[in-house]
Amino acid sequence: MTRSGGDEVLRFDLDGEERAISLKISQLTQRMVAGLPDRALDLLELAAHVYAVDSSVSRGGPALQKMGAQWHRRFHIDMAVRDLAFWQHADVSAALEELLAFLSGDKFTFTFGLRQHSDAERNRFFKFGNQSAWSADRVLMFSGGLDSYAGALEETVSQGLSVALVSHASSTKIERVQKDLLAALRAKLNPDLFRHVPVQMQMVGGVKEGTHRSRSFLFATLGAVTAFGFGQNRVSFHENGVVSLNLPPVGNVQGTRATRTTHPKSLLLMSQFLGLVFEKGMRVDNPFFWHTKKEVVEKVAQLEMVEQIRHTRSCADIHNQTKLHPHCGRCSQCVDRRFSVLAAGLETQDPKEAYAVDLLDGVRKSVVDKETALSYVRAAQQYVHATPDMLQQRYPEILQAVESFNEPAPTALSRIAGLLKRHGQSVISVMDHTLDHQAADAFPANSLPWMYGEEKRKAAFSAGADVPTISLQTSDQTYTIEFDDERQTATVADVVDIPKGANFNLLRELATEHLCAAGQGLDPLDYPTIAAVDLSDRLDLASDEALRQRVNRARNTLGRLLEEAGLNAEQGKELVENILGQGYRLNPTLVSVRIKSATR
Repeated sequence: MTRSGGDEVLRFDLDGEERAISLKISQLTQRMVAGLPDRALDLLELAAHVYAVDSSVSRGGPALQKMGAQWHRRFHIDMAVRDLAFWQHADVSAALEELLAFLSGDKFTFTFGLRQHSDAERNRFFKFGNQSAWSADRVLMFSGGLDSYAGALEETVSQGLSVALVSHASSTKIERVQKDLLAALRAKLNPDLFRHVPVQMQMVGGVKEGTHRSRSFLFATLGAVTAFGFGQNRVSFHENGVVSLNLPPVGNVQGTRATRTTHPKSLLLMSQFLGLVFEKGMRVDNPFFWHTKKEVVEKVAQLEMVEQIRHTRSCADIHNQTKLHPHCGRCSQCVDRRFSVLAAGLETQDPKEAYAVDLLDGVRKSVVDKETALSYVRAAQQYVHATPDMLQQRYPEILQAVESFNEPAPTALSRIAGLLKRHGQSVISVMDHTLDHQAADAFPANSLPWMYGEEKRKAAFSAGADVPTISLQTSDQTYTIEFDDERQTATVADVVDIPKGANFNLLRELATEHLCAAGQGLDPLDYPTIAAVDLSDRLDLASDEALRQRVNRARNTLGRLLEEAGLNAEQGKELVENILGQGYRLNPTLVSVRIKSATR
């Protein structure tokens, strides 16, 4: 007999306004829940609170305006707990706050008080299934995507293990996908190898912030609680390593926009924190980290379930999915999926008709859609040729992953370089194969092959092309740019005047991001860029080409003016930096910014 354990709605006050989140975990047994320690129940409520407040406070909208000031938030959560002594330990608070800071980019602090509770409260978030002696060898997080599906196959078909699949369906469409995939597994394999543990989670009153960076903390908590109930101390997220690293191939994927769910540092911090909550330890890992997406797709084929590829879902645009087009074809997840399936030679198992915009033939209308596809290919080109040292210089954040592995840093960095190179080769092989059979200009205008061909021609024949630059060495010479917003003029190094106009407007937009990064105390190489599409919008320019021309003119003007003042002309041109595939910024190794006070 299935019966609910009680009120699954968790209510809280947010700056005096009552808010609520509903949370229900199904298919666990009363015996499993009765064995959970008080601190595990506290953790479940705490993770739900964190997710709820994250979803209830906007970061400032998708325009990324004042990114550093608005996107990075501060929260203080005051909640009552059952195991007060545990939560008041300094090492517990430190581990929790470090984990949430890395996952979300926000600052979380906590105050805990003692909670009076009854035994009945233990069951409030659980909908019990039939009592059963079934037990799991492994606990996996299951989304219905290609990677998590391949993970379920790997653990059952290859390893012969019984797995509990914990999943949350953000829509009824995804819930149906998950159920159908599991039904296909049960039909072909031993049905006793699987137990589905669905989780229902919904903000009462709607969501104000859709990035959901803290959601992975809640998911890891749900997985850990399930694992503990089955007597296990390991939870696995299966995701290919390129996505887990999440190096920014698109310029506006910065800071809090880039998910860190399966980043190696996230998993390490989760393991360390959850190891404090559960006395026997709790490991959170990603067995697919050293796999590319192509290799994951190939694994599904090797395990003889290739016909199910078409039934998995990878698209980020869930709400606009249709039966005819379950994938939008525009988002980075769709681009990644389609490239990988084509590289693996399994396109018949993932028909192009399933994509509203086909990877190769489809016309990409918006600037964002164009940049998403092109930046993905640009990044792949870089990965093919990048040495470990080049990766470390171009993407200094990669060291956060390197330091999270239990092996020498040079070894980890070399292995990551190999992973990215294999990924890059698979992407470029698709582009080369495509253009070997049909010229780029034979494709529809604004399709990916057409844009790729246009970009290659510009790079080869345009003397005025915007050549990407990045200065990786610090300089003894720095240039202070002082902005007078009232007069709309700027002064470089106290001697070079930039009058009101196009060059001032460009420098002033870049200075906003520079000041935000400086105010956060970021390392200079971590200063964010502004994506071409965003900078074009801010400067009211019609296209990326117009922006490139604007930047080139500004660089040349700065170089000339500095040379006339007896300063370094080449460094003048480098004051505005373009990082390939990411965007534009003031060179943080050469520039400091000052805003002139109106009262001076």
